[in-house]
Amino acid sequence: MSTNVRPVALVTGASRGIGRAIAIALAESGHDLVITGRTLVEGSATNPATGHALPGSLRSTAEAIERRGGRAHCVAADVLDLDDVEASFDRCLDAAGRVDVLVNNAVYVGPGNDTLLVDGSPEDVIRRVTGNLTSPLLLTRAFVRHVLATNRADGATIVDVTSDAGQRSPESPAGRGGWSLVYAATKAGFHRIADMIVVEHPDIRAINVNPGFVATERVLDSGAGLEWVAKHGVPPAVIGRAVAVLLTDPDVPNGGYVHAQPYLRERLGDDEYEALLKSAKAGDDDH
Repeated sequence: MSTNVRPVALVTGASRGIGRAIAIALAESGHDLVITGRTLVEGSATNPATGHALPGSLRSTAEAIERRGGRAHCVAADVLDLDDVEASFDRCLDAAGRVDVLVNNAVYVGPGNDTLLVDGSPEDVIRRVTGNLTSPLLLTRAFVRHVLATNRADGATIVDVTSDAGQRSPESPAGRGGWSLVYAATKAGFHRIADMIVVEHPDIRAINVNPGFVATERVLDSGAGLEWVAKHGVPPAVIGRAVAVLLTDPDVPNGGYVHAQPYLRERLGDDEYEALLKSAKAGDDDH
Protein backbone atom coordinates (compact mmCIF):
# COMPACT_ATOMS: atom_id res chain seq x y z
CA MET A 1 0.00 0.00 0.00
CA SER A 2 1.32 3.45 -0.90
CA THR A 3 2.25 5.55 2.13
CA ASN A 4 0.10 8.46 0.88
CA VAL A 5 -3.08 6.38 0.78
CA ARG A 6 -5.23 6.48 3.89
CA PRO A 7 -6.36 3.03 5.07
CA VAL A 8 -10.10 2.41 5.08
CA ALA A 9 -11.94 1.20 8.19
CA LEU A 10 -15.46 -0.22 8.19
CA VAL A 11 -17.26 0.39 11.49
CA THR A 12 -20.68 -1.17 12.07
CA GLY A 13 -23.27 0.47 14.30
CA ALA A 14 -21.66 3.89 13.88
CA SER A 15 -24.72 6.13 14.22
CA ARG A 16 -23.98 6.75 17.88
CA GLY A 17 -22.26 5.37 20.96
CA ILE A 18 -19.12 3.29 20.78
CA GLY A 19 -19.29 2.84 17.00
CA ARG A 20 -19.48 6.57 16.36
CA ALA A 21 -16.60 7.21 18.77
CA ILE A 22 -14.40 4.57 17.13
CA ALA A 23 -15.10 5.96 13.67
CA ILE A 24 -14.19 9.50 14.76
CA ALA A 25 -11.02 8.36 16.52
CA LEU A 26 -9.92 6.39 13.46
CA ALA A 27 -10.48 9.44 11.27
CA GLU A 28 -8.25 11.42 13.64
CA SER A 29 -5.57 8.73 13.36
CA GLY A 30 -5.51 8.84 9.55
CA HIS A 31 -8.24 6.48 8.32
CA ASP A 32 -11.02 6.99 5.86
CA LEU A 33 -14.28 5.39 6.97
CA VAL A 34 -17.18 3.35 5.77
CA ILE A 35 -19.87 3.47 8.45
CA THR A 36 -22.98 1.33 8.64
CA GLY A 37 -26.16 1.31 10.67
CA ARG A 38 -29.90 1.73 10.49
CA THR A 39 -30.16 5.42 11.41
CA LEU A 40 -29.32 7.52 8.39
CA VAL A 41 -30.71 10.87 9.58
CA GLU A 42 -31.24 12.52 12.96
CA GLY A 43 -34.49 11.89 14.78
CA SER A 44 -35.31 8.53 13.24
CA ALA A 45 -34.11 6.26 16.10
CA THR A 46 -35.77 5.50 19.41
CA ASN A 47 -34.65 3.86 22.64
CA PRO A 48 -36.66 0.62 22.95
CA ALA A 49 -36.48 0.89 26.74
CA THR A 50 -38.11 4.33 26.91
CA GLY A 51 -39.59 5.15 23.52
CA HIS A 52 -37.60 8.38 23.50
CA ALA A 53 -35.85 9.68 20.40
CA LEU A 54 -32.11 9.05 20.44
CA PRO A 55 -29.54 11.48 19.06
CA GLY A 56 -27.11 10.34 16.41
CA SER A 57 -27.10 9.23 12.79
CA LEU A 58 -24.73 8.04 10.10
CA ARG A 59 -24.84 11.47 8.51
CA SER A 60 -23.84 13.29 11.69
CA THR A 61 -21.03 10.78 12.27
CA ALA A 62 -19.88 11.32 8.68
CA GLU A 63 -19.80 15.08 9.25
CA ALA A 64 -17.64 14.58 12.35
CA ILE A 65 -15.28 12.35 10.36
CA GLU A 66 -14.98 14.89 7.57
CA ARG A 67 -14.20 17.69 10.06
CA ARG A 68 -11.16 15.61 10.97
CA GLY A 69 -9.96 15.31 7.40
CA GLY A 70 -11.27 11.84 6.66
CA ARG A 71 -13.58 10.68 3.92
CA ALA A 72 -16.81 9.08 5.09
CA HIS A 73 -19.16 6.75 3.23
CA CYS A 74 -22.54 5.90 4.75
CA VAL A 75 -24.08 2.50 4.01
CA ALA A 76 -27.48 1.50 5.41
CA ALA A 77 -27.36 -1.96 6.99
CA ASP A 78 -29.36 -3.93 9.55
CA VAL A 79 -27.75 -6.77 11.53
CA LEU A 80 -31.08 -8.64 11.53
CA ASP A 81 -31.19 -8.85 7.74
CA LEU A 82 -28.98 -11.87 7.10
CA ASP A 83 -29.74 -11.89 3.39
CA ASP A 84 -28.16 -8.44 3.15
CA VAL A 85 -25.01 -8.86 5.27
CA GLU A 86 -22.60 -9.83 2.51
CA ALA A 87 -24.44 -7.59 0.03
CA SER A 88 -23.95 -4.68 2.43
CA PHE A 89 -20.22 -5.43 2.50
CA ASP A 90 -20.22 -5.27 -1.29
CA ARG A 91 -21.88 -1.85 -1.06
CA CYS A 92 -19.11 -0.76 1.29
CA LEU A 93 -16.52 -1.88 -1.25
CA ASP A 94 -18.37 -0.06 -4.03
CA ALA A 95 -18.31 3.11 -1.92
CA ALA A 96 -14.71 3.03 -0.69
CA GLY A 97 -12.89 0.71 -3.10
CA ARG A 98 -11.39 -1.46 -0.35
CA VAL A 99 -11.58 -2.19 3.38
CA ASP A 100 -8.43 -2.60 5.48
CA VAL A 101 -9.92 -2.64 8.99
CA LEU A 102 -13.21 -4.19 10.10
CA VAL A 103 -14.72 -3.11 13.41
CA ASN A 104 -17.56 -5.43 14.44
CA ASN A 105 -19.42 -3.17 16.86
CA ALA A 106 -23.13 -3.38 16.02
CA VAL A 107 -25.41 -5.60 18.13
CA TYR A 108 -29.12 -6.23 18.35
CA VAL A 109 -30.82 -3.83 20.79
CA GLY A 110 -34.37 -4.79 21.69
CA PRO A 111 -36.63 -6.53 24.19
CA GLY A 112 -35.28 -9.44 26.18
CA ASN A 113 -31.86 -8.27 27.29
CA ASP A 114 -32.96 -8.32 30.94
CA THR A 115 -35.19 -11.39 30.64
CA LEU A 116 -34.70 -14.91 31.94
CA LEU A 117 -34.49 -17.55 29.22
CA VAL A 118 -37.81 -19.11 30.24
CA ASP A 119 -39.59 -15.75 30.14
CA GLY A 120 -38.33 -14.56 26.76
CA SER A 121 -39.86 -15.31 23.41
CA PRO A 122 -38.31 -17.66 20.85
CA GLU A 123 -38.40 -14.77 18.38
CA ASP A 124 -36.22 -12.62 20.64
CA VAL A 125 -33.72 -15.46 21.08
CA ILE A 126 -33.46 -15.74 17.30
CA ARG A 127 -33.08 -11.97 16.84
CA ARG A 128 -30.33 -11.75 19.44
CA VAL A 129 -28.37 -14.69 18.02
CA THR A 130 -28.83 -13.24 14.55
CA GLY A 131 -27.68 -9.74 15.40
CA ASN A 132 -24.95 -10.54 17.90
CA LEU A 133 -23.34 -13.61 16.35
CA THR A 134 -24.54 -14.74 12.93
CA SER A 135 -24.43 -11.32 11.30
CA PRO A 136 -20.87 -10.43 12.41
CA LEU A 137 -19.72 -13.91 11.43
CA LEU A 138 -21.01 -13.39 7.90
CA LEU A 139 -19.52 -9.90 7.72
CA THR A 140 -16.17 -11.22 8.93
CA ARG A 141 -16.35 -13.94 6.26
CA ALA A 142 -16.93 -11.31 3.58
CA PHE A 143 -14.05 -9.18 4.87
CA VAL A 144 -11.59 -12.09 5.01
CA ARG A 145 -12.55 -13.18 1.50
CA HIS A 146 -11.91 -9.61 0.30
CA VAL A 147 -8.53 -9.51 2.03
CA LEU A 148 -7.45 -12.84 0.54
CA ALA A 149 -8.71 -11.95 -2.95
CA THR A 150 -6.75 -8.68 -2.96
CA ASN A 151 -3.60 -10.05 -1.27
CA ARG A 152 -3.90 -7.49 1.52
CA ALA A 153 -3.58 -9.80 4.54
CA ASP A 154 -0.52 -7.86 5.72
CA GLY A 155 -2.07 -4.94 7.58
CA ALA A 156 -5.63 -6.25 7.55
CA THR A 157 -7.20 -6.02 11.00
CA ILE A 158 -10.42 -7.12 12.67
CA VAL A 159 -11.53 -5.47 15.92
CA ASP A 160 -14.40 -7.19 17.73
CA VAL A 161 -16.15 -5.14 20.42
CA THR A 162 -16.84 -7.82 22.99
CA SER A 163 -18.12 -8.00 26.58
CA ASP A 164 -17.44 -9.52 29.98
CA ALA A 165 -20.71 -11.38 29.46
CA GLY A 166 -18.93 -13.60 26.95
CA GLN A 167 -16.37 -14.76 29.50
CA ARG A 168 -17.89 -14.89 32.95
CA SER A 169 -21.18 -15.40 34.79
CA PRO A 170 -22.90 -12.54 36.64
CA GLU A 171 -23.48 -12.63 40.37
CA SER A 172 -27.23 -12.14 39.84
CA PRO A 173 -29.64 -13.18 37.08
CA ALA A 174 -31.10 -10.92 34.42
CA GLY A 175 -33.51 -8.38 35.84
CA ARG A 176 -31.67 -8.30 39.18
CA GLY A 177 -28.38 -6.77 38.13
CA GLY A 178 -27.05 -9.44 35.77
CA TRP A 179 -27.29 -10.07 32.05
CA SER A 180 -29.40 -12.60 30.21
CA LEU A 181 -28.34 -16.12 29.28
CA VAL A 182 -29.05 -15.44 25.61
CA TYR A 183 -26.88 -12.30 25.58
CA ALA A 184 -24.06 -14.16 27.33
CA ALA A 185 -24.27 -17.07 24.91
CA THR A 186 -24.12 -14.81 21.86
CA LYS A 187 -21.20 -12.78 23.20
CA ALA A 188 -19.34 -15.98 24.13
CA GLY A 189 -19.65 -17.20 20.54
CA PHE A 190 -18.74 -13.77 19.18
CA HIS A 191 -15.72 -13.65 21.48
CA ARG A 192 -14.20 -16.70 19.77
CA ILE A 193 -14.17 -15.13 16.30
CA ALA A 194 -10.92 -13.22 16.77
CA ASP A 195 -8.71 -16.01 18.07
CA MET A 196 -10.12 -18.51 15.56
CA ILE A 197 -9.52 -16.14 12.64
CA VAL A 198 -5.86 -16.05 13.71
CA VAL A 199 -5.76 -19.86 13.67
CA GLU A 200 -7.18 -19.98 10.15
CA HIS A 201 -5.40 -16.89 8.77
CA PRO A 202 -2.32 -15.99 10.86
CA ASP A 203 -1.43 -13.02 8.64
CA ILE A 204 -4.68 -11.23 9.52
CA ARG A 205 -4.66 -9.36 12.81
CA ALA A 206 -7.73 -9.89 15.01
CA ILE A 207 -8.33 -8.43 18.48
CA ASN A 208 -11.12 -8.56 21.04
CA VAL A 209 -11.78 -5.22 22.75
CA ASN A 210 -13.83 -5.14 25.95
CA PRO A 211 -15.11 -1.57 26.42
CA GLY A 212 -16.30 -2.05 30.00
CA PHE A 213 -19.06 0.25 31.23
CA VAL A 214 -19.75 3.04 28.74
CA ALA A 215 -22.22 5.89 29.16
CA THR A 216 -23.66 5.89 25.64
CA GLU A 217 -26.67 7.95 24.53
CA ARG A 218 -28.96 4.95 25.03
CA VAL A 219 -27.56 4.22 28.50
CA LEU A 220 -28.02 7.84 29.58
CA ASP A 221 -31.64 7.77 28.38
CA SER A 222 -32.57 4.43 29.94
CA GLY A 223 -33.26 5.57 33.49
CA ALA A 224 -33.03 3.40 36.60
CA GLY A 225 -32.30 0.17 34.76
CA LEU A 226 -28.90 1.45 33.63
CA GLU A 227 -28.37 4.17 36.23
CA TRP A 228 -25.19 2.62 37.61
CA VAL A 229 -23.65 2.37 34.14
CA ALA A 230 -24.67 5.95 33.33
CA LYS A 231 -23.02 7.18 36.53
CA HIS A 232 -19.83 5.13 36.42
CA GLY A 233 -19.33 4.43 32.70
CA VAL A 234 -16.82 6.36 30.63
CA PRO A 235 -17.80 8.44 27.59
CA PRO A 236 -17.63 6.53 24.27
CA ALA A 237 -14.68 8.68 23.18
CA VAL A 238 -12.43 6.77 25.59
CA ILE A 239 -13.14 3.52 23.77
CA GLY A 240 -12.66 5.17 20.39
CA ARG A 241 -9.24 6.42 21.41
CA ALA A 242 -8.29 3.00 22.80
CA VAL A 243 -9.08 1.30 19.49
CA ALA A 244 -7.10 3.88 17.54
CA VAL A 245 -4.08 3.40 19.80
CA LEU A 246 -4.10 -0.40 19.81
CA LEU A 247 -4.22 -0.58 16.01
CA THR A 248 -0.62 0.66 15.96
CA ASP A 249 0.53 -1.05 19.16
CA PRO A 250 2.86 -3.98 18.38
CA ASP A 251 2.64 -5.18 21.98
CA VAL A 252 -1.02 -6.23 21.59
CA PRO A 253 -0.78 -9.92 20.62
CA ASN A 254 -2.62 -11.22 17.60
CA GLY A 255 -5.82 -12.86 18.72
CA GLY A 256 -5.51 -10.95 21.99
CA TYR A 257 -8.03 -9.51 24.43
CA VAL A 258 -7.86 -5.88 25.51
CA HIS A 259 -9.73 -4.22 28.38
CA ALA A 260 -10.04 -0.81 26.73
CA GLN A 261 -10.13 1.46 29.78
CA PRO A 262 -7.12 0.20 31.78
CA TYR A 263 -5.25 -0.36 28.51
CA LEU A 264 -5.67 3.27 27.44
CA ARG A 265 -4.80 4.62 30.88
CA GLU A 266 -1.56 2.64 30.82
CA ARG A 267 -0.66 3.78 27.32
CA LEU A 268 -1.50 7.46 27.80
CA GLY A 269 -0.52 7.87 31.43
CA ASP A 270 -2.79 9.14 34.17
CA ASP A 271 -2.62 12.84 33.30
CA GLU A 272 -3.46 12.49 29.60
CA TYR A 273 -6.13 9.87 30.34
CA GLU A 274 -7.82 12.11 32.90
CA ALA A 275 -7.68 15.04 30.47
CA LEU A 276 -9.41 12.90 27.84
CA LEU A 277 -12.09 11.92 30.34
CA LYS A 278 -12.68 15.53 31.32
CA SER A 279 -12.90 16.70 27.71
CA ALA A 280 -15.25 13.87 26.71
CA LYS A 281 -17.51 14.34 29.72
CA ALA A 282 -17.76 18.04 28.88
CA GLY A 283 -19.23 17.05 25.53
CA ASP A 284 -16.30 18.28 23.48
CA ASP A 285 -16.86 16.69 20.07
CA ASP A 286 -13.30 17.56 19.06
CA HIS A 287 -11.54 15.69 21.90
